[in-house]
Amino acid sequence: MRDDVSQMKWWGWGDEDIEFDASDKPFLMPFISRELGLSEEDEQVVKPVSIEEVKLPEQVRNQGFLDYARGALRDDQVKTSDKERLVHSYGKSFRDLWRVRRGIVSSCPDCVIYPESEDDVCALMKGATEHDAVLVPFGGGSNIAGCLENREARNRMVVSLDMKRMDRVLEVDKESCVARIQAGSRGPVMEEQLEAQGFTLGHFPDSFEFSTVGGWVATRSAGMQSDKYGKIEDMVLSVRMVTPSGLLVTRTVPKSSNGIDVNHICIGSEGILGVITEVSLQVHRLPEKKEFYGYLFPDFESGVKAMRQCVDEDCMPTVARLNDPGKTALSFSFKSVQPFFKNLMGKAVKKYLSLVKGFDMEKVCLMIMAVEGDRRTFSRVRSRVNSIYRKHGAFRLGSSPGRAFQKSKYDFPYLRDFAMDRGVVCDVSETSTVWSNLLPLYYSTIESIQEAIVATGVAPFAGCHISHCYHTGSSLYFTFACMENGSGDIDQYLAIKKAAQDSFIRGGGTLSHHHAVGFEHAPWLEKDISATGVRAVRAIKDGLDPGGVMNPGKILPDDRLAADWGLNGEEVESLEGTES
Repeated sequence: MRDDVSQMKWWGWGDEDIEFDASDKPFLMPFISRELGLSEEDEQVVKPVSIEEVKLPEQVRNQGFLDYARGALRDDQVKTSDKERLVHSYGKSFRDLWRVRRGIVSSCPDCVIYPESEDDVCALMKGATEHDAVLVPFGGGSNIAGCLENREARNRMVVSLDMKRMDRVLEVDKESCVARIQAGSRGPVMEEQLEAQGFTLGHFPDSFEFSTVGGWVATRSAGMQSDKYGKIEDMVLSVRMVTPSGLLVTRTVPKSSNGIDVNHICIGSEGILGVITEVSLQVHRLPEKKEFYGYLFPDFESGVKAMRQCVDEDCMPTVARLNDPGKTALSFSFKSVQPFFKNLMGKAVKKYLSLVKGFDMEKVCLMIMAVEGDRRTFSRVRSRVNSIYRKHGAFRLGSSPGRAFQKSKYDFPYLRDFAMDRGVVCDVSETSTVWSNLLPLYYSTIESIQEAIVATGVAPFAGCHISHCYHTGSSLYFTFACMENGSGDIDQYLAIKKAAQDSFIRGGGTLSHHHAVGFEHAPWLEKDISATGVRAVRAIKDGLDPGGVMNPGKILPDDRLAADWGLNGEEVESLEGTES
């Protein structure tokens, strides 16, 4: 018998006993006040409602399925308490947190089950099919696209399958550099097991501490070291997935020519086709040396050109995160209290850059980069990247900013809870596009987000960073924030989010580079992959899950979902009427 796995707090990010602490960040609140117009009255902390104030929807009890599940599993694997149901209700999008912080829980699972083996999952799939229950796979609960919310169940019992008890690295083929890993393995748990054998997956998304291997595969996740290791789909060799139509298994080989790639039917499936139970992934031997560094570019365009040249010369660092001026200012506001002499040195550098180098300090862009590998590779890549960055006007800040980033790289999600406590609307939207379109899409989206925020009657903040580069293009990761405008509803946020997504589609980007479709991005899917593409996805769904057992109401768009998301009739029509 296993102890219960730990869960994130039901109302925000991270463990329940950890909250964001701004006491050692003297620049943060002045930055927020300056950018957003935060007043002293706004600084009053408004915490989420207590768990006792949250009224959950009435449980749908499918006694036939419950009896079946309890007969197939142990009692401690089947949970029906309100706390379990609440924790598994939503993911961690702004929309999710806005609602749950106010006690608005319009849907949630009727029970939570913790499978401990693929046999458990197979049994539960059989029971759900026979007794007409709905299954929603649950990893770490970190999704920000609405992949987890109970939708379109039509009064059927909804079961959240929490996979975190299936958390083992089953095997490492050291000669082939392949690891078999259970889908419920959280990032730190998995890496600890791999590192004990001298390996790493090299996949470190911002959600690394809480997200799971199965979640990464199901949502096409990207980690901050993707420039070296690729996105998760580049790492997958084979998959085991339990579907309502049977167990889907692919063979662990480097490449094949077996028609349509079944692995890629599973990758990005977001739980609508089945439950991923095990994945074989390419892993890498631990590097001998790894260091982080910071640079300042005179402007965003110079940084983009430097990244492009690194791609062309096949010398991309392991990490290359270029912040635009907005994100650079936010990053600097995140600094801890500095010792006197270090603070003095920082002021001297700023004066030198301004007076001697001619940098406009309002336009400078922070680059955080990391290099790793054996000592020879490390020295070669670091030297060449440094030369390229200097060619494009960068000033090297040394290792201190890199170390600060490394220390706090998983802290930004906690900042959102801190901001929401003070009435701040804040979220992210990300896309990707080809190099020739990168800067036009960047500028048009920044403008669209700022205009949308101003239209709600408050001051805007919008910033962007690039952190995933390819031969043909790159990602753009936008962060936006503003104060609540006093409307008391979610419409303000929806208008801003819509402006970002509209800009992506209008400007030639994709609706999501690595945050999945879920429910929140579904209204734009047809514009991204065409009506025929949507029909293809629907056909796969109907073929593998004819009874609609798996995670209904996700990925596939329809008018009802768009309207429920917050789009009015005219806006839905405009989405449909634009040429694909």
